[in-house]
Formats: sequence, C-alpha cells, structure tokens
Amino acid sequence: MVGPQVTLEKIPRLNTTNSSVDIDLIGIARNNNGGSAAVAFMSYNTMEKLLKPDFFNTSNDTVKTMMSTVISVTLPKTTNTKLTKPVNFTFRHIREFDPSGSLSCVYWNISKWIVDGCSVLKTNSSYTVCSCDHLSTFALVQVSRPPCANQPPTVTQVFSSKMDRVIWVCVIVGLVFFSLALLTFALYKSPVRDWIRGCIVLGPEGYNRKELRCSERSASDAVDSNPTSKVSQKTQRKTC
Repeated sequence: MVGPQVTLEKIPRLNTTNSSVDIDLIGIARNNNGGSAAVAFMSYNTMEKLLKPDFFNTSNDTVKTMMSTVISVTLPKTTNTKLTKPVNFTFRHIREFDPSGSLSCVYWNISKWIVDGCSVLKTNSSYTVCSCDHLSTFALVQVSRPPCANQPPTVTQVFSSKMDRVIWVCVIVGLVFFSLALLTFALYKSPVRDWIRGCIVLGPEGYNRKELRCSERSASDAVDSNPTSKVSQKTQRKTC
C-alpha cells in the first residue's frame, strides 16, 4: 500500500511460490486523490482445474496445457484504477515446456480465456514473463500440435526399437541353451545313458568313436554253431 505517510522509491515486486508481479503502485497513487493506492495479489494453486485451458479458443487440432498457477491482481480501495504502466507477471512453469509449442498470456473474461491486452515479453524453459495493460485474473497457456501419425521416428525411438530386438534375440538364445541343458540332464539320469555308454567304445589311439551293433544270440544258436558246447538251457545273451 502507498499513502501520504508511506513513500516508495521504486516499483515493488510482489511474490508468491510460482509467480510474481511488478506494478507501478507509486504512479497509481499519484493519480488518486489523497495520493494513496493498494494492490492485492493472489495465487490459486488448484484453480486451473476449474478454469481449464480448454476454455482458451484455438483450432481443434491443438493440445492446450496450463503452464502456470492462476493469479489475480486487483486495486482495492483505489478510486482511479487506471494503470500508468503495463503490469509485468513472471510465471514459473509448473509443467514441462514444449519447445515446439507456443505460449500465450491470457486473462479470464466471464467464461473463457482471451489474450487481449497481454503479450509475452520473454521466456525460457522454466519461466515466462507476461505484460498486460489491465488487471484481472491471469494464467499462462501452452498451445502445441498433437503428434502426427506419419511423423518419422526420432533417434531415441529407433534406438529403443533396436534394443528391444536385441533383448528378444538374447532371450530366445538363452531359452534354447537352457532347454538343451535340461535335455542333457534328463538323459544323464535316465536308462538311456547306459545304452549310449554300451554302444560307444573309445579306442586306445584317442577318442575315435566306433559304433557297434548290439545283437542278441540265443543259447540254441550257440549250440548249433559250436557242437562242443554243453549249454543245455535256452538263455539269451547280449554282447556288444
């Protein structure tokens, strides 16, 4: 507040957590009888859920995002509320900034957001400074294009796709070797192992594999081929 008994040498800055305002309160006080003026600066943390960015009229194929908290600035108990200089607002971005989008400083007019009398002075990835020639309820809206279906993939998307393919190949190869290991273990523990070991002979010169044919010969055949044999019982013998 500025009055006859309160003097200021520079324009005061009013701050909240996510925004600030610079207003020429000294010039406003000089234009009022008695030389006094007061300013009220309010910030609403959840007001964007009610005053949604969808109330900002743009083309239908755009995405609108509220980039700041909603603020209000008024001049209570001030007869002449005409501004001597534009008011500057600094908004901290509460959501991720899209470099391909555009930012608009808007104010609430009955039932919608409009930009009349407001403009963007400067911006970066974290903050935006707006300038308006009147007082009202303000916010910062980002307008961007939706992702195109035929848009070429980015480097990150291509790299991610290739990594997914490599992972799938590694998983398949791992499953194949795991299955072979299970099969080897099953054969080692089964009677098939004895049959394999019985039909494979290792020679003295090295690990030369020689496969032999297992045959069955009855005791009667042995008697026919060898008359001197005294085997009288019919038995079967496996030789390898």
